[in-house]
Amino acid sequence: MQQVWIYIDEGDSHHGHSVVSQVFAALQAVGCPGATVLRAVGGYGVHGVVHSDLAVEFTGHLPLVITFIDREERVQRVLPTLSELVTEGLIAVTPVQIIKISHREGGPFPRHLTVAAVMTRDVTSVRPDTPTAAIIRLLLDHAVRALPVVADDGTVRGLITDGDLLRRGATSLPLRLRQLLPSAEYLAQVEATTQQPQHAAELMTPNPLTLRATTPLGQAAAVMAAHNLKRMPVIDATDQLVGMVSRYDLLKTVADSMEQHPHAPLHLSSGAPATVGALLITEVPTVYRDTPLAESLDRLLEREQRRVVVLDNDQRVVGIITDGDVLRRAGRRVQPGVLQRLAAWLGGAARPEELEVVVKGQTAVTLMTSPVITVTPTTPTPEAIRLMLAHAIKHLPVVNAAGHLLGMVGRAAVLAALQDGDPPA
Repeated sequence: MQQVWIYIDEGDSHHGHSVVSQVFAALQAVGCPGATVLRAVGGYGVHGVVHSDLAVEFTGHLPLVITFIDREERVQRVLPTLSELVTEGLIAVTPVQIIKISHREGGPFPRHLTVAAVMTRDVTSVRPDTPTAAIIRLLLDHAVRALPVVADDGTVRGLITDGDLLRRGATSLPLRLRQLLPSAEYLAQVEATTQQPQHAAELMTPNPLTLRATTPLGQAAAVMAAHNLKRMPVIDATDQLVGMVSRYDLLKTVADSMEQHPHAPLHLSSGAPATVGALLITEVPTVYRDTPLAESLDRLLEREQRRVVVLDNDQRVVGIITDGDVLRRAGRRVQPGVLQRLAAWLGGAARPEELEVVVKGQTAVTLMTSPVITVTPTTPTPEAIRLMLAHAIKHLPVVNAAGHLLGMVGRAAVLAALQDGDPPA
């Protein structure tokens, strides 16, 4: 943690506006929790002139000290703006050790944080006339899952996701699977999209829901949970695109808070499920270790989440298979080109003829990931969040004391448990 000290005169201005007010606006924009202003009774100001509040003629020109404490990352992000504002004065940064910090009880998100504090600011966007090939290249090259479609005036007109591309026939292969292909096949897939005639305006979901940068994180969680959204564009007071915020961003904020204050309980909103037992999905595809691989893959395709849990003969969870596992492991035994068709099948295309050769004599144990990170019905919701982010897992199997599968819990469910009241209208 770092403490910043800003020494100025209370009458200082920048472009006609009070430096004090602009400093606070800059701190709020990056999500700093707040600052304290100390007004001198008397002393040297930044111009080296003795001032005192006992002398009426000097009122309005006494020294001010603005100080705040925050994480180093956020301090370094706001310092360039502060340096630009303080043209006559002093800015100092010192390391500090936090001995104790207390918060008013409330929801799991820090009350002072808004979407602006956690959103991605460097946003890749497209215009309505951007062609399909350029859109797919941007999604893959920048490793993003959604592209805002922005008009010339900077307003958001639409949003393009992987699902939009699949539904509108711009691609037959989910981007998350396309990224697992060997480089030669990956490039061939991208090249194939150059023949697609669509543009962003035809592919996008028009008029997507957006969040204001000033929206509290609890309300943002409520909106995402209510509409089952993974990510949303963020706009400012003039409706200009200023960022993107994701379900992961919100969950990471909670996980970071738990890491920084490991002994402080995370207070959930009133009525929120305290454990994962109230959040689990009970209908989960399962197979056994010795289930033929062809049958295991059929079970994998039963759910949109594309995952199947592997059990031993005593019904205990011993592994999990995802579509990514299929491409990473089965792909080692297939010829170039077959992997593309296998990936397309996992994305919903026709079953490739070569599949029978790939899976012949193989069982579920061939492709499964093991051991598996699991939770129990009594696992606190915050702990499930920590495990998901620490291990980059989107879904966790929920087991009883004997290790028998009870269901699954995902990021969408835990985010819904964190929401703060009703979403704003």
